[in-house]
Amino acid sequence: MKFLSKFSITLLLSALLALSAHADEKRIYQTDSLGNIQFHKPSFTIQKDGRIIETDPIGNKQQFQIKGDKVYPVDSAGNTQYNKPHFKAK
Repeated sequence: MKFLSKFSITLLLSALLALSAHADEKRIYQTDSLGNIQFHKPSFTIQKDGRIIETDPIGNKQQFQIKGDKVYPVDSAGNTQYNKPHFKAK
């Protein structure tokens, strides 16, 4: 019994830590003209370091990095891909 209670407390604490780590991120969903969330379209997560992660409904992810007034694609290791097309913010 003691093992289960210690295990459940450990599980609860790790779940709370995981939730607090995601609290710093902002999730943006696309909406229609009435304000309904379009779950079948890609959503975006913006992290504090300026990284934008686009996630499609299936779960595939594409990353971008904001540097100055430009948005560059980023590979899965976090390296900025300067040789790929980038966007310029106005």
